[in-house]
Amino acid sequence: MRKNLFFTVVMLTVLSVFVSAAEYDKILGEMRSLVQENPEYVQMMDIGKNDQGNFIYGLRFENKSVEGNKTPQLLVGTHHGNERQSAYLCTEAARLLMNVLKDKDHALNESLSSKVFYLVPVLNVGGFNSYDRRERDSNGWSLDPNRDYPDPCVEKSNFRLSSTRNLSQFVAKQSIVAAVTVHGYIGTFTYPWGIYTSNTKTMDDDLYSLIAEKCCEVNNYRYGTHTDVIYPASGAFEDWCYHKHGTWTMLLELSRSADLKKDALAVMTYFALIPTEKSTQHVHKGKCTQSNIRGEEGRP
Repeated sequence: MRKNLFFTVVMLTVLSVFVSAAEYDKILGEMRSLVQENPEYVQMMDIGKNDQGNFIYGLRFENKSVEGNKTPQLLVGTHHGNERQSAYLCTEAARLLMNVLKDKDHALNESLSSKVFYLVPVLNVGGFNSYDRRERDSNGWSLDPNRDYPDPCVEKSNFRLSSTRNLSQFVAKQSIVAAVTVHGYIGTFTYPWGIYTSNTKTMDDDLYSLIAEKCCEVNNYRYGTHTDVIYPASGAFEDWCYHKHGTWTMLLELSRSADLKKDALAVMTYFALIPTEKSTQHVHKGKCTQSNIRGEEGRP
């Protein structure tokens, strides 16, 4: 009886991984189809390998018929492998972006054609394939990717995962001006600060709030700072990237009943409205408060 139960559990686990891997292949298939159908606008790319030696693939979009220097933008899904809809939001956004760049009459065409876009639907490939929020490093330790970045209020080990380290290097190399990361499932569109601080508002808060309000007219999500609308966390991408580089970062938390077409349009509206230069007032001026790092490891 016990042997049969053990065998059943093992087989279900193997089947789950197989089905998940097939789903990641589906994501890659959609990406490759976009490239094959629109080679003049989009190319496959990668940001390096994860700790298991798997390439982390993405797409690069550019309307080459428009001349001049273009502002680099970034969309990243699936820091957390179990938030699977975030990957499909990225592929939905990719299709929308492709249509906008090809349609000169689209309301967002002029703005988005002045930018270069990098889309990475699945950052946490291992977690996505195993339906796991976390990701394993080279030593087999299970870590939360979105707690793996430097934090202005907490001294800790950073970039323990190759995926987050590669993403940080990509951000610096491409000098990313604006970035959106996708999670789930709350139904919010938020911005820094999300750290443990006495003052949750950055010096860019008024502009952030104005832009977020326009974006959320599309999908009716709540907006505000990460801390005020969701909760504080230590070592998240959005706060690190804004604090370190002045990159305009936003965190999209899909709702459980998300309309991905509306959410994709909200994201592209954000990229159309955001400044074309990095923030120059991205320093943290609040007083850091004590964080419970161990207690937050299991949070969304």
